[in-house]
Amino acid sequence: MFDQLDQLTTELQTFISSLEVDCVDAAGARRLVEIAERVRRAGDSLRTVAVGQVERTNAWKGEGAKSISEWLSNETDCAHYEAQSVVVLANQLQHLPVTTAALLSGDLSGTQAVEVARGAIVAPNTETQLLNLSKHATVRDLRDATSRVVAAATDEAERHRQVHKSRFFKSWRDPDGAFIIKGRMTVANGALVMAALKPIQDEIFRAARTSGDHERPEAYAADALMALCEKATTKQISTSGTKTTRPNAVINIRVDIDALKRGHTEHGEVCEIAGVGPIPVATATEYLGEAFLKLLVLDGTDIRTIAHMGRAIPAKVRTGVEERDRVCQVPTCDMSLGLEIDHIKPFSEGGAASFENLVRLCKRHHLQKTHDGYRLVKIDIAGSGGSTWAWRTPQYRDPPGLSDTG
Repeated sequence: MFDQLDQLTTELQTFISSLEVDCVDAAGARRLVEIAERVRRAGDSLRTVAVGQVERTNAWKGEGAKSISEWLSNETDCAHYEAQSVVVLANQLQHLPVTTAALLSGDLSGTQAVEVARGAIVAPNTETQLLNLSKHATVRDLRDATSRVVAAATDEAERHRQVHKSRFFKSWRDPDGAFIIKGRMTVANGALVMAALKPIQDEIFRAARTSGDHERPEAYAADALMALCEKATTKQISTSGTKTTRPNAVINIRVDIDALKRGHTEHGEVCEIAGVGPIPVATATEYLGEAFLKLLVLDGTDIRTIAHMGRAIPAKVRTGVEERDRVCQVPTCDMSLGLEIDHIKPFSEGGAASFENLVRLCKRHHLQKTHDGYRLVKIDIAGSGGSTWAWRTPQYRDPPGLSDTG
């Protein structure tokens, strides 16, 4: 086995080193990326399962490392945090043979395997469901689904307490002299931080777009944090003396009406801060008096029945669309900044401003759909009863039906 693997690896490395990539055309370059991804997945999956065997046999001991993750980091020259992730996944896969098989076959990427294992390890009956979801969902959607599985399988109050107990905020300077910060807190507290930053970040983004200066969203987030700190530390003069200002926070919370009445969620129910993650029902109730709260109660007002034949979008429908479409709905696009609401069936063709006919797109895809002939269509997922979006190019033609082919 090892001789064959060594020979195949050597042949592959020799072949790759002899490739003249500069001579490959556009289609060929894309094909090379696809092949390279298959090779990377194969290597990562083999490394992961091999690490599991190294730990089971204690093969890492006796070489000066304090832990298997430190041994792996030294052995493979990877970052310590990456080694820790591989070790955690390897341990989880020992109890998940179906996920292991999908990873080794290349059907599952390492990132997808981490999310599937995270949910399946606490709720084994969800393994097949998460594996099926990974075939058509983005990593972000898979991560959200896994978080819900974990939330449903564990005591929400105890989980919340443990996260709060482990909270921290660290800062240090790296060798380049940059100031680095890292933190951990509950989802609810994190949502307050992001709710305070987002209006400032959006304002900075709009100003940059107007001036023609374009930077990464992370850069605007850093600028927003600085602006927030400056605002908090700047005193304003009032008739009664000095005072500090506090920005208003807007949080979108999504909760099932039965869970809200009961005071806690049960299996299959949702209580989460939109775009952030699950929270206890008690925490959602606690914030009702502390922030301006847009509360979208599932099974309360059916926003799907609200429609408007003009261009104006009813407030409840807008809130529902913003909560549902947290990122651009074009498959594989995870853009979350500066999203625009678009009519799936154009307003000029009689499309209503309804929940079912509205979708959020990033500016680039919105322009392509409006002016370049691209289409966003919903297609059914065979055997699942669900549906997903598909992005059709102007040249795309739907396959003919049986009546068209005879």
